[in-house]
Amino acid sequence: MAFYLNDIYTVLLFCSTIIFATFIFIDKTRFLLLLEYGMNQKYSLMYHRKDSVIYRLLISINTIIILSILTSFYIIDINNGIMSLYIFIKISFLLTSFYCIKILIIRFLGIIFENLDYAKKYYYNYSTSLLFLSLFAFPIILFVSYYNNGLHILYISKYVFFIYLFIYLILKVIILNRLNLFRISFIFYNILYLCALEVIPYLGLLELLELIY
Repeated sequence: MAFYLNDIYTVLLFCSTIIFATFIFIDKTRFLLLLEYGMNQKYSLMYHRKDSVIYRLLISINTIIILSILTSFYIIDINNGIMSLYIFIKISFLLTSFYCIKILIIRFLGIIFENLDYAKKYYYNYSTSLLFLSLFAFPIILFVSYYNNGLHILYISKYVFFIYLFIYLILKVIILNRLNLFRISFIFYNILYLCALEVIPYLGLLELLELIY
């Protein structure tokens, strides 16, 4: 619990605030389209292909920060209220490695099946869904972290994590539908995709999270 009262935690949230504020200030239209991501895919179609390397790096770092905090809410619940900077660093490293490996797998499958455009489309949707969820989770994290001196972290942190997970699963179904992966004619590729990119990696991630503390 002491980690959430540490200045480092405050600095991380302050950095996220600056990144989100800059994101909104530079292009309000982009921000509004991102809020509609669950209902349409205009955002991923209009923006990803022209994003600069610096922008992608900052957004990726910010996403890792938010996802690490959300995951730490789960860890602190199963770890009897114990959370430290060392554990948080391990969570961040694990999620960063998971994200990079998944991107490599997406590209590898795109090369194997000679369909890099399809792989890129999946990546655009996948990264956008993470950005959308980070933006959605950020104000909730702020409220839980600072309302009543953060005492609610001990009581509702797991619910915040599972709400995030539920929304992520809904977005995942939306992405699969947009990519036509529910069509029976592609059943072999669908099974391969679900095993290679969804089921096996996330089961492995869950096992590692159980061992991280």
